[in-house]
Amino acid sequence: MSIRTFHSQLDYVKQELLTMGGQVIEVIERMNESFEENEKSVMEEIIKDDSLINQLELDMHDKVTLLISKQQPVATDLRKLIVALKISSDLERVADLVVDIAKQSIRLKNENLIEYREKLKSMFLIAEDMVRNSLEAYRQSDILMAQKIALTDDKVDTLYGDIIRELFKIDASEVEVDQITQLAFIGRYIERIADYATNISEWVVYEVNGKHFDLN
Repeated sequence: MSIRTFHSQLDYVKQELLTMGGQVIEVIERMNESFEENEKSVMEEIIKDDSLINQLELDMHDKVTLLISKQQPVATDLRKLIVALKISSDLERVADLVVDIAKQSIRLKNENLIEYREKLKSMFLIAEDMVRNSLEAYRQSDILMAQKIALTDDKVDTLYGDIIRELFKIDASEVEVDQITQLAFIGRYIERIADYATNISEWVVYEVNGKHFDLN
């Protein structure tokens, strides 16, 4: 394989990863909308379709592994391939967390704890933007954009902590305990999605300058 062909393959890997990221964002958007409208049929579809994202991650792993084994790239090119592997894994985990949110949301009752569901919805929208922005930072190899995402992660952590404290102050005699538990789990899954968006941003920084930074 010529150098030109190899670099074309690198570009292809990046585009494929961004396509995968677009599909993950679409899943998040669908979950956000179905959470607000309590559309359980959409949530069930999200759960059923999870294998599609899993397969994209496996395909990416195979492509990158093959390129590394055939070309034995060094320095910048090797970093690009390693980052593609890491980001695809993070994206697959984000999709898994959306499925976890769907499973918990199906168990929620329409009339219960609406105030807290709205707070989780706001938190979920922030996490969605973080994933989208982290992928844009990857697209543009933009370190500054990647670093800014960490500040947003702090905001999500604060919101999550506030919601958890409020949930566990609720009188258990006034509402079913399992409903409180489901909301607490959903909050935790959203917080983890924000963490993975931050992870992706850290990989962007590593790809550009070869240095590992903990943005959390």
